[in-house]
Amino acid sequence: MIDAIRSEWAKTWTTRSTWFTLAAIVVLGALFAVLFGHAAATEHARMTAAERAAYRPAPDFRPLIFVQIAVGYFGLRAFTVEYLTRTMALTLTTTPRRGRVLAAKAVVCGGLTLAAGAVTGLIVVFVNRAVLTSRGVPVNPLAEPGMLRVLAGPGLLLALLGLIGLAVGCLLRSTAGALVVTIVMGVFVPAMASLYPEWLARLILSYWPITAGLRLLSLDGDPDLPGPAAGLAVTCTWAAILLAAAYVVLRRRDA
Repeated sequence: MIDAIRSEWAKTWTTRSTWFTLAAIVVLGALFAVLFGHAAATEHARMTAAERAAYRPAPDFRPLIFVQIAVGYFGLRAFTVEYLTRTMALTLTTTPRRGRVLAAKAVVCGGLTLAAGAVTGLIVVFVNRAVLTSRGVPVNPLAEPGMLRVLAGPGLLLALLGLIGLAVGCLLRSTAGALVVTIVMGVFVPAMASLYPEWLARLILSYWPITAGLRLLSLDGDPDLPGPAAGLAVTCTWAAILLAAAYVVLRRRDA
């Protein structure tokens, strides 16, 4: 298993797109933190006195909805690039136990997206706070209960989304096809929740990978939505089911 992880690590770090994609994760986080920060400040400026009195500042992790595209792309390429370049057969010859191949890719992908996600999460929080503060909008204190979870959570969430991307890449084999599925699942489905019937919108907010996972980063305690632990469990379940499906397909399908 160690040899499989070393091999996967070497393949990952010798691919130029690895560096570009990891950099894109961080840059997208910072960019959308600025955009959403200014949007929130503009909205705050338009509030009535009563609305401002009732305003409760909270970290804004909407940038992660877009960051997850780069994270999913990073994960799916672990398989699709090898199928595209026809090197998967060599990988499976070198490591005949296909479960080890999947596990090695999951360890490397999960580790790198965990690290990139942790950095990105901190950047999103502090860039957003800087933008809001510069425009006179109050921000929540860092010592507020739950903030440690909020600051540590993005790395874990994005690592899980990276593993979901890895599984989708294994299942579909196509970079384009897997990327389309990643974008539809991660962005289009939750973004259109307001157009769905109320019961379906509630279902999406509670049990879809990204929206459920974002509950880990929430301080609002909405009783109608999963709590932080439950939201994390939902995203973990999605990742586990898709990785299990990827394992079955990888074992049964020719390279």
